[in-house]
Amino acid sequence: MKWIFSLALAAGTALWLAGCQSTGSLGQLGYALANDGVTLASTHIPTGQQVVPPYGFIAFCMRNPSECEGGTDRPADIAMTPERWSQLNEVNDYVNRTIPQIEDIDNYGVAEKWAYPDERGGDCEDLALLKRKMLIERGWPASNLLITVVREWNGDGHAILVVRSDKGDHVLDNKNWAIVAWKDAPYTWVKQQSPKRPYIWVNLDQSSFRVASNEIIPPLNAPVPFLEAAARAKAKTAAPLRPSLAGEAMPANHASAPTAALAAN
Repeated sequence: MKWIFSLALAAGTALWLAGCQSTGSLGQLGYALANDGVTLASTHIPTGQQVVPPYGFIAFCMRNPSECEGGTDRPADIAMTPERWSQLNEVNDYVNRTIPQIEDIDNYGVAEKWAYPDERGGDCEDLALLKRKMLIERGWPASNLLITVVREWNGDGHAILVVRSDKGDHVLDNKNWAIVAWKDAPYTWVKQQSPKRPYIWVNLDQSSFRVASNEIIPPLNAPVPFLEAAARAKAKTAAPLRPSLAGEAMPANHASAPTAALAAN
């Protein structure tokens, strides 16, 4: 998996993918209700192999490392009670109603930046991040709250929050205030956070699925690979210089060949 995280660090704007080009409402979609008033999703979104996380998400993790650490080896479906269903709707309605929707280019002067909404508001991934945070603060397991990247009918990238439960997968969306089953959302599915590790993303595009059963997942509480790589790169860049025997500057933590050989023995 090292290549994935190395690629993610170098990919830059090519991996934005979730740019919210439109904030207009899609209107409400049709859905079926169970006896307890909960929308029936019945199934989870099929997932494939691990893929590169969106670049904006990686940058968000670098600024907020605690938001992307942790995980579980045994993610379980949470029971979707009527109380939890009401809570989902309350959080979804509150964020959609009170947070102004503004594109990153207008808010930050850059094409893509994943962040919690500021006083000016936020775009699709910002609102999805806030909904996830609010639900975690209300006791929801993070493994059941997955940021997901999709494509709209016109090819635009979009980010939503998918909630996993014993009633299936449901979509919390800033473009449709009704919480719907994932199959009723008008999107092409691209990629999603893994329920096992928040910093790992998995493929949702069934046309490019590969066998994922043999993929290695880092142990719980292991350093987030791309955060660790960034820390090493930063430390290397920040290393002070000292004169070498030849009169050339070299990093202070650089060992000569004989010293390196001794250290290896």
